[in-house]
Amino acid sequence: MLIEREAKYKISSSPNDNFLEIILTGEITKNAVEKLAIETAAIVIEDGSKNILVDVRGLKGRLGVFEIYSIVRNPYEKPKVNCAVVDLPENLDFIKFLETTSINAGLLLKTFIDIDAAKAWLKSLQEKR
Repeated sequence: MLIEREAKYKISSSPNDNFLEIILTGEITKNAVEKLAIETAAIVIEDGSKNILVDVRGLKGRLGVFEIYSIVRNPYEKPKVNCAVVDLPENLDFIKFLETTSINAGLLLKTFIDIDAAKAWLKSLQEKR
């Protein structure tokens, strides 16, 4: 899963018509997961968007089940947003666990392997308003 060495990840964000798009690239380690989550949450809070697309397909290293549970249940400030997470098909089991754990924690997070489906879901939420 995650390799224990210094993390070298990059967070980029850009506003879109219907959502804030956050792209995570590079490598992540188990020790840097919390820092990455806090930095990403800070970007979302600063931007003020209610609909967020997080693309992790370019990120090397993935969380295990314990790390997913811990990060979702960690008490750092999590903005109340609609969040779509896009990952690679080979990570489907892990992102579905992330989705279930997030929903159980009261967060609205849906996972996708198709970025167009993620964008359509966020757009549908916007249209319901």
